Amino acid sequence: MADHADADLILKLYALRREEVCRQARAWFAAWKPDAADVTAVQSNAKPQENAYLRQATSYWEMAFSIANAGVVDPTLFAKNCGEGIFFAIKCQRLGEQFGEAFPRRMAEAEAFIAGNALAKDKAAMFRKRLG
Repeated sequence: MADHADADLILKLYALRREEVCRQARAWFAAWKPDAADVTAVQSNAKPQENAYLRQATSYWEMAFSIANAGVVDPTLFAKNCGEGIFFAIKCQRLGEQFGEAFPRRMAEAEAFIAGNALAKDKAAMFRKRLG
């Protein structure tokens, strides 16, 4: 069962998400609908701002999922508050399926959390359906 320390950690994670560059990176990745040329340009750092946004948006959530996977925060409370991170993990999977080796980024910590949490699995299924 979640306690005050869990709630405090969730609020701290939320506060980190509000940092301006992190917010811009997350918004960019959520809206990004690349073609093959765009994937190559971003992955090769030919588009350095977008490359930085990709790394920041996904690594923020990988950090958060690693905290959850280490048992530092209540998994049910975390699952209720990590929808964006699950969406990003599913988006990375889809981009990998679509573009193969051109998009090698995966979110292993997120995938491990999803695999072990029923609520996260349900959210992942919803996002997979939305992404087609």
